[in-house]
Amino acid sequence: MSSPPDQFSLTQRQYLAGLDFFTWTRHFHVLRDLLARVGSDGAVFEVGTGDGVLRRCLEPFVGSYTVMDLNPHLKPEVLGNLLEPQPQLAGRFDAAVCTEVLEHLPFADFARALAQLAAVLRPGGRLFLTVPHRKGHLLVVTPRQKLRTWRFPFGTTSLSEAYNRFVRRRIWIDPNHCWEIGDGTVTRARVEAALAAQGFATEAFSPLPYCDYWVLVRPS
Repeated sequence: MSSPPDQFSLTQRQYLAGLDFFTWTRHFHVLRDLLARVGSDGAVFEVGTGDGVLRRCLEPFVGSYTVMDLNPHLKPEVLGNLLEPQPQLAGRFDAAVCTEVLEHLPFADFARALAQLAAVLRPGGRLFLTVPHRKGHLLVVTPRQKLRTWRFPFGTTSLSEAYNRFVRRRIWIDPNHCWEIGDGTVTRARVEAALAAQGFATEAFSPLPYCDYWVLVRPS
């Protein structure tokens, strides 16, 4: 039996094969919000393109779209690590997209990664950021097609979660993640303190199914 592929060597076909409703919901919000805020001549930078859906949807409607990834199978324009300085990208972009990426790095590197994202943005540029939040979720779609999300403390929505949290004293997170909000160590307050320390101002925030989502502005 072959071992599973390393998470940093997946192909886009493999990402697409694992696409779920939570991911589609995240794509929907980022796609809608970015198009509302970035003009047709805007320059967009995406870190960790994964399934490539956002690029294929957004690229025809913006001025340029540049992807950085450390996975060569995804064929990024910039093959590199977010934690390494990229002076050639400094101040070039009106928007940066970073969804379900930073939790793959140790939380000790979170501030450093945010500094790199801030560096690529022009003054007034926006960062579209999502981070997984370990809670139970209930999603309701209203007759007017509005999404409503309710959240519950981890351990209250299933017997297995309750056993892990209250008996084993463990909060399960994705094994490919170094941390998640609500993992017992990292809180949303810690994440938002790190965002503020890098000078980002929150323009919009949404608790989506499985993740927290910010639209952030780099001050002029």
